[in-house]
Amino acid sequence: MTARVLIAAALLISALGCATTPVPTSEAREVPKTRVFNASLLDQREGFGQVVVKRDQGFSAAACNSRVFANGIAVAEIAPGEKVTFYLPEGEQMVAAMAAGICIGGLVEAKVSVSRTRPGVFRISYGSSGEFSIQPTAF
Repeated sequence: MTARVLIAAALLISALGCATTPVPTSEAREVPKTRVFNASLLDQREGFGQVVVKRDQGFSAAACNSRVFANGIAVAEIAPGEKVTFYLPEGEQMVAAMAAGICIGGLVEAKVSVSRTRPGVFRISYGSSGEFSIQPTAF
């Protein structure tokens, strides 16, 4: 019995240290409309640029979604392997993410320079120590 407990504890500890893995934008699933909070941001408009926020895949916090914000406004709640594509006015804007549910991860923010000619692509990830982040990505 003691050996089983030790093995289970070792597996749990090793799983908690697992970092998430980036998902290529082309492979990330679009968030379902049922988890979109502000559908008006999903429409492309003149003078606006595209922003893509996607969630890494992996064991760490796999049971929880992440809430995505644009300039303090909730956009959508995305699950691992999903993305939300939305449009913001050109210029300096802010994107943010916060863990939804019981998972760790306070509010994290990043600045994005929105342009009609180049999408801003960000990933939400958990590091090997459990740190929660949103950052620009080339993946």
